[in-house]
Amino acid sequence: MNKWGGYLLVFVIVVIIGVGGALVQRYLDRTAGELSASLQEVGRALDHEDWEQGERAFAGFEQRWRVVRRNWALVVDHVEIDSVDMRLARLKEFIRAREDDESLAEYGEALMLLEHIPERERLTWRNLF
Repeated sequence: MNKWGGYLLVFVIVVIIGVGGALVQRYLDRTAGELSASLQEVGRALDHEDWEQGERAFAGFEQRWRVVRRNWALVVDHVEIDSVDMRLARLKEFIRAREDDESLAEYGEALMLLEHIPERERLTWRNLF
């Protein structure tokens, strides 16, 4: 392989990594937005103290989260995913127990974590240093 062939190989590898990173970031942004919107349905039900609707909305959210969680586990720090899982487990139990203040607090934390993960994984100067 000549000198230019080596440069070309390095260039192709860098392009593949860059495009792959952009696609992963796009997936994280899209799925986080979908999960956030779904979880906000739960929050609206909690605001109105509609516990049955809250349970139904949470069940739909939880089903979507199980699918996304498996994919996120490939690229996201497991501590972040575990934090979301813990908040969601507590939220589920607070909804079941009809605990207004506690469920709203856990909802807020879970929503913040879901929206924070794509930002944390984004390639920025702040995240590099």
